[in-house]
Amino acid sequence: MKKKVLVFTGSRADFGILRPLIFRIKRDNSLKLSLFAGPHHFQKKTGFTDREIKKSKLKINYFQKYLFKKLNEKEILNYCGNSLSFFAKILKKDKPNIIILLGDRYEVFMFCIVAFFFNIPVAHIHGGEITSGAIDDALRHSISKMSDIHFVCHKDYKKRVIQLGENPQTVFNIGSLALETIKRKKLTKKEILFKKYRIPGDKKTILITFHPETKSKIYVKQQIKILLNSLKKIKNCFLIFTHNNFDTFGKYFIKEITNFCKKNKNSKIIKSLGIDEYHNFVFNVDLVLGNSSSGVIEVPMLKTPTLNIGDRQNGRVFSKSIFQVDLNSRLISKKIEFIFNRKNKYIFENKFYKKNTSLNILKEIKKFVFKKKRSQKLFYDL
Repeated sequence: MKKKVLVFTGSRADFGILRPLIFRIKRDNSLKLSLFAGPHHFQKKTGFTDREIKKSKLKINYFQKYLFKKLNEKEILNYCGNSLSFFAKILKKDKPNIIILLGDRYEVFMFCIVAFFFNIPVAHIHGGEITSGAIDDALRHSISKMSDIHFVCHKDYKKRVIQLGENPQTVFNIGSLALETIKRKKLTKKEILFKKYRIPGDKKTILITFHPETKSKIYVKQQIKILLNSLKKIKNCFLIFTHNNFDTFGKYFIKEITNFCKKNKNSKIIKSLGIDEYHNFVFNVDLVLGNSSSGVIEVPMLKTPTLNIGDRQNGRVFSKSIFQVDLNSRLISKKIEFIFNRKNKYIFENKFYKKNTSLNILKEIKKFVFKKKRSQKLFYDL
């Protein structure tokens, strides 16, 4: 009898990463796939990324639409409260044998809570990481504690999940799904890509993704102003912005970036590139700038330097091609100039790559769901 696997994708941030695993599950004759698309796939501000799922010829079995009037703590808490009963109805109907979740977003956290109360096993991807500049940090560890099986992308992260009290036999260092996607990909040439998006080929180019730093001493609205002021000082350079996540004050960030691009002809804003086009851009630009996890995990493999800003990603394992700078206009602009004037070659490391990541996850998922008896989860003492 087929076992039911439900994969939850809340936004563009996790779908592109999960995609190779989703296809493996879909093709497996012993498993039945259900796909749940969360609220951020259906937002105009993020470019209606549900289209990316449909473009991949995947069926969305369940979905959640939610109108975020504002992006502040109160509105996000309203969403979280409403989601509990909504997710409960879905899980009661679908009755999956296991749920696959990735990362640390609040919508993923709420889905995990419901699964935990229904005693449905959870497989968690990308646990054990630290991002001390964001509330996601606590959510990620909480998801790990409610999960039954763990897929991490680095040996340090495996140690950390075990330190949380998880049994080492349930924690697997399988590398990054995103890097598996990059390894298999044929990347678009710069001339073709830049012509398609009307980007000049005679200037230095920076790809920018900057999210609100939700645990910062610097007021959230001030954060985006600091970044944009630093970029005004950079000459003979074209700036390519992608929209930030739906975090607190996320809409304010998008508004400020949009106004900046209207006033600065050497800049462009693209709501969502999708993972394939995003990797094409990373490969062809001169610098990736911001505070996204992709700058830490994916960008080094595409042999482009990263300038990580602020504290959002503090605690992650960094490659040598990642430069760090405080959220300070003067320091950011100076660091950009330093990177562009740097004559030494960068050292690009694949710290998170392992072969057959999606296949190895699938193997462990199948072992788990086809076990005759599910063992009781106990706290593992070091």
